[in-house]
Amino acid sequence: MKGPGDAKVEQLDALTGLRGLAAVWVVLMHFSRESARLLPASQNLDWLIGQGAEAVPLFFILSGFILLHTHRAQFEIFSWQKYFQFIWLRLARIYPAYLVTLGLMVGLVAASHLAGVAYSKTAYPLARLPWEALMLHRWWWSDFFGWNYPDWSISAEWFAYLFIFPLAIWLLKKLSGGKTFFIAAAVLGLVALEPAVRTEWKISMVSLLFLAGAFIWELRRRWQGGKKIPPHLDLLATGLMFVLLWFDRRLGAYFSAALFLLATGLLILGLSRATGLISSLLAWAPIFFLGEISYSIYLTHALTQRVLKITLPVEKFAGDPLPLRLGVLLVYAACLLVLALCVYYAVERPARRWLRQRRGVAAQNSGAQT
Repeated sequence: MKGPGDAKVEQLDALTGLRGLAAVWVVLMHFSRESARLLPASQNLDWLIGQGAEAVPLFFILSGFILLHTHRAQFEIFSWQKYFQFIWLRLARIYPAYLVTLGLMVGLVAASHLAGVAYSKTAYPLARLPWEALMLHRWWWSDFFGWNYPDWSISAEWFAYLFIFPLAIWLLKKLSGGKTFFIAAAVLGLVALEPAVRTEWKISMVSLLFLAGAFIWELRRRWQGGKKIPPHLDLLATGLMFVLLWFDRRLGAYFSAALFLLATGLLILGLSRATGLISSLLAWAPIFFLGEISYSIYLTHALTQRVLKITLPVEKFAGDPLPLRLGVLLVYAACLLVLALCVYYAVERPARRWLRQRRGVAAQNSGAQT
């Protein structure tokens, strides 16, 4: 007899596509200096590209939403066995690619040192490397992003998997008999609180936003699996996000951040309805595939940036004709894509499958992998 957690999870392709575009947004922000040197006109898009950091809170909200969507039914009755299986699944998902890309960055720094290229011992402290290898570095140090600097968010996510996910399950059970109004109020409270307490200690960010994502999922569940979500909410939320980015912080840092988080939550909720214009676009096969490989893109882009800074510095081409400068940018993009695909097909996907099999866990439809 099948249990309540054995039902196939609804696939939400648009949310996978959203994750792909969010990863690209972060990458574009981190490569904005290079693009500005080679293509000065790109600075006209700084109102959009320059705010790629806004994609990180989106990741945290999306993570809370998707993990509740995927695993909530399995925890109608809590058991440590199910909890440790959940943790194993998350490790299988994130750790192999994380460890390999960190190892590649360590190898790059070591090779640079042996070749006589100076490196910053402040940026690459040996004493903190073991903590980073265990995905714990962002739990303790607010001034250290990591040798592979994008992986700070994975460290923060790991905290959410271990502690905030079970807290979200417990809270939603306690509120199961409450009115939907209270769930919506909880979402508003969390997105209002997070910018007020936002610090460099990112655990506070991931905790509050992961919970917000979990409560947004509960709203969707109560609205008949998304059927009662207003149509075109995804389009309206997207428009609101672009307006907020255009006006930047003219409303003040707090209100701009809080409204953008609210718009992000509305976008995820609208996309989960899977019927709107934006939903259809993000579920389009090329963008969906971008979402599939987005984790590898995210983890490899700093490594690509470090290598190309040495081997193909943009300063050498700043005064060259436009076609050559565009060609250099295309080489940057191609190198990043090739490395990401190598990590995805050689490490991320096969390692995840192997680790699942080691625990006897069948591959499952995850709604939108995070």
